[in-house]
Amino acid sequence: MNKYEALIIFREDLKDTDWETAVAAVESEIQRLDGSVSSTTRLGKREFARPLQKQLSGHYGLMAFELAGDKVAPLLARLKLDERVFRVQVVTAPPVSSAPLAPKQEMVRVEEEEEEDDGVSE
Repeated sequence: MNKYEALIIFREDLKDTDWETAVAAVESEIQRLDGSVSSTTRLGKREFARPLQKQLSGHYGLMAFELAGDKVAPLLARLKLDERVFRVQVVTAPPVSSAPLAPKQEMVRVEEEEEEDDGVSE
């Protein structure tokens, strides 16, 4: 199974009380395809830069899950049928490196030498 992250935008008319049921519906679709959800993060309601399909804003959520690679397309197809889901973007999750981070290097300020004005202009 591969690890994925999905950015899900729910319709703007979704009420705050319906958020949990909408997320549970997406989670059940993933589980129906033999996947597992590891985390869900609510990013809140945000306005779009321009109206999209007569929608001015949406409720954003980020979901991390594991799913077989050949089952991502069927998942997207099933989510398109859900009226609460406006848009979905699924990407492979970035690998988590176990290597320690390099120590911070001190920033050295380089001062530019000012050219002295001879008083003569060219």
